[in-house]
Amino acid sequence: MTKSLVSVAVVTYNSSKTVVETLDSIANQTYPDLELIVSVDCSTDNTVEICREWIEAHKERFVRTELLTVD
Repeated sequence: MTKSLVSVAVVTYNSSKTVVETLDSIANQTYPDLELIVSVDCSTDNTVEICREWIEAHKERFVRTELLTVD
C-alpha cells in the first residue's frame, strides 16, 4: 500500500512571535510524508525571514516545502 502525501498549509500574518512554535509542531508529527506550504500575507514584521530560515533548517523533514509571500 502506498502512503499518501499530506499537505499542511500555514497562513500567517505578523506572527513572528508564534510562527516557529507552529512550524515545530508540524515538523514533530509522526506521519512521514508531509508537504509544507507557508503563506505570509503582507506581514510588516520579520515573519518572512523567520519562516525562510526555519524552512531552510528543516527542509529535510518534508517531501516538499514552499514559502509564498505577498508584499
